[in-house]
Amino acid sequence: MIFKGRFRTVRQRDHAVPTPLPRPLLGHEAYLDIRAWRRSGEPGPLLLVTSPRKTGPAVRRNRFRRQVRMAFLSLSGRLTGQSWVVWVRPARNAPPLDRLTFRDIEDQLGLALRRLPPTDTP
Repeated sequence: MIFKGRFRTVRQRDHAVPTPLPRPLLGHEAYLDIRAWRRSGEPGPLLLVTSPRKTGPAVRRNRFRRQVRMAFLSLSGRLTGQSWVVWVRPARNAPPLDRLTFRDIEDQLGLALRRLPPTDTP
């Protein structure tokens, strides 16, 4: 799926999860578990959103995925030209998905993206 000609959501088998998994970008008190790693190949960021069944019914999980995608698109200007896979999922201590607001998601995703190291290229 292509967004604005530059950003895509990750589909199954569209990425390789490294082992061991990268450390979370936010602390234990965060509502979102956000991890990121560099990928080889095409330039541009990819988004992977996971919301397991135990986090709530399908309507809430789908709404969470849409909110994360919209927050990522609004903040991804700082990732232009960089090859990152950003993996977002609810943390273990997260409130129910219907209590997470778009503002909460956008704030935590923005904080995590600011913690990514800069690119090596000028």
